[in-house]
Amino acid sequence: MPQAIPIISIVGKQNVGKTILIGLIIKQLRKKGYKVGTIKYNIPYFKIDYKGKDTHRHYQAGADVVSISSPEKLAIIKRINKKRPPIDDIVRYNYQDVDIVIVEGYKSWKYPYIEIHKNKKKQSQTKEYKNHIKITGNNNINSSVPVFQRADINNALNFIESRIKKWLEVIIV
Repeated sequence: MPQAIPIISIVGKQNVGKTILIGLIIKQLRKKGYKVGTIKYNIPYFKIDYKGKDTHRHYQAGADVVSISSPEKLAIIKRINKKRPPIDDIVRYNYQDVDIVIVEGYKSWKYPYIEIHKNKKKQSQTKEYKNHIKITGNNNINSSVPVFQRADINNALNFIESRIKKWLEVIIV
């Protein structure tokens, strides 16, 4: 069994900047030599294959696993019997060659997460945990966890990287 890989989730309402933040985190970590994987999680349906293509025909014929590969990419389509496979399983079987996995969405779990907000006065209803930080446009948030302003994204990214290093140390020990 491979060693555990740190997983962090980016959560927030639709159109608050989760995907942009993930892109910034990926760029910063890649510059420092980390291999990064991502998972877009908790969507009801997605499609990476379409009618008329060979992989689509293989899947429609009943193949349990279908892959398409090139010298620079690999995509795997796999039938599952569960409504939502556990993220642990997705990472364990598909992400062995990365240093960290960033998940967009799915805050109801045991992993550290970053909650991102737009500039609103309303406080989050999310329970605050030890491995939780917030990024917001609001200057007046009372919180027991670290809060970073959107305008201060570089300090937030440095903080995120320092936490990732700590999580890696715990896993490696």
